[in-house]
Amino acid sequence: MNDDIQRKLQHFFPGELLSAKTLESALANGDILTGKEPILPYLQTALLDEKVLEVQLDGMPMVYFSRLKDDIPRPSGVDGDGETVVTQPESEEGEYLAAMSHLVTLPLEPGLGNLQLRYSRGIILRMFTNTFAVEMATTFEDLAKVDDIPVLRLAFPELARIVRNAREFRAKVPDTLNFALSLQSDDESPEVDTRPVNISIRGLSFAVNKKAQKLFKINTLYSLKLFVEDELLIRIDGTVKYLARIRKRTGIEYICGIEFDLHTKTQAAVIESIVAMVQRAHLKELAEKSHTTGINLIT
Repeated sequence: MNDDIQRKLQHFFPGELLSAKTLESALANGDILTGKEPILPYLQTALLDEKVLEVQLDGMPMVYFSRLKDDIPRPSGVDGDGETVVTQPESEEGEYLAAMSHLVTLPLEPGLGNLQLRYSRGIILRMFTNTFAVEMATTFEDLAKVDDIPVLRLAFPELARIVRNAREFRAKVPDTLNFALSLQSDDESPEVDTRPVNISIRGLSFAVNKKAQKLFKINTLYSLKLFVEDELLIRIDGTVKYLARIRKRTGIEYICGIEFDLHTKTQAAVIESIVAMVQRAHLKELAEKSHTTGINLIT
């Protein structure tokens, strides 16, 4: 059996060659997951927490982005009195995942990845938790539509690996937290008000619309003001490090990444306290979703 797992690891993670002893230890420690059931909670979390997934194809370095999409049951028609009545069966969000038959994702961004994905031999979906990343191996099945929205249908993963310390800790900003951000490059430029997507001790990312994203340039310094519950917590400088186009369930969002320019220990301490506060709010939101859905969401 371990030989079969080793072959699959080589297929989906080229260059990852584990000795028999290392593989046995990784399986025992839960660093390599096999079978569908151990992977299910990660996918349920990705859907219900609307996590951005990194997507890699055939072991290539290029990273694409996507999100899971719910797959609602198809409407059914009932004939009565000469008419066909179409009804939508009731279902809970993410209910289809419990069948562990397939996945549905939004199209990839950048869009070029959608063509490459259709002919790829191996697809990796990478999801980040508080302390590690989980990389789930899958393959392309078909193009489809859900609610008239084009989607990608993928096989349900049966192999995944846990990657420790994959990146610095980033706290996701929950919808329940009144967290606002104001940015300005200089006194003569317009001030942009937006909302952070996540924050770490080194920086944050935020979403803007298509028009506003043109105001931001990579490697440009901006003045930032962070507000929570309308209270100004800190003024700080930061440099734009990346701009990305990512699909949401309701359209496209443009994500901008900022790296903080921390001048003092006081500024660093304030940022650390904000990250901790955001994390507490996110954990509370996940706990409430877990209680409502009965699903053990991964933090």
